[in-house]
Amino acid sequence: LSDSIYLGIEPEKYLIGDFSPEKVFQKYVGKKERENLYLRKDVTRALVRMLEDFDKERESKSKQHIFLISAFRSFVYQKGIWEGKFRGDIKMRESVKGKKPEEIISIILQYSSAPGTSRHHWGTDFDINLLKNDYYKPNGNGAYLYQWLKINAGKYGFCQPYNEYEKRNSTGYYEERWHWSFAPVANKLAEDWILYNEKGKLKYSGRFLGSEYLKKLPEDYVRSV
Repeated sequence: LSDSIYLGIEPEKYLIGDFSPEKVFQKYVGKKERENLYLRKDVTRALVRMLEDFDKERESKSKQHIFLISAFRSFVYQKGIWEGKFRGDIKMRESVKGKKPEEIISIILQYSSAPGTSRHHWGTDFDINLLKNDYYKPNGNGAYLYQWLKINAGKYGFCQPYNEYEKRNSTGYYEERWHWSFAPVANKLAEDWILYNEKGKLKYSGRFLGSEYLKKLPEDYVRSV
């Protein structure tokens, strides 16, 4: 598995999303997706199977489909998100105005990964429907689909990596009910990421704004699932 998991890409590049997905991943085509989304082929197969089963059970109980709004993200794409937030161009829950770099980073890391550290780099993870936890709560429009996923997603290999913050010793990213991961592959890649990072083989530091302030935070966040 370790040799084939990287699909012919150097692990040092794969693990930080420093490659183009077109040749190695599959374009995901669902019912409501509005842009080009790429996932690993093994992930797509499992996802299609899961969503077909969900739709069979959903029809009489909920109008809400499950659709993807984000999948693979390259290092460059994640850098754009990070630097937009770091500069204050992309609004967050708190303003970055007048804050020190360390404070800004702490705010960004509530819900966004630093470039080179995101699970979205691996083609195993995706975001669904709406990036708001309230949507998935008992009185939200996504309540049925979220409960269905909590009960059934594991049968297809999927998990919610960032569950309740308190259940992860209040470390890492905040809860993300919209973020799902293909555990059979992602868990191995997370282990490899930590190993390669400890050996200094992952070249992400110095390549984006604020990276010099991260120190050991990337490993802490990759571990916090």
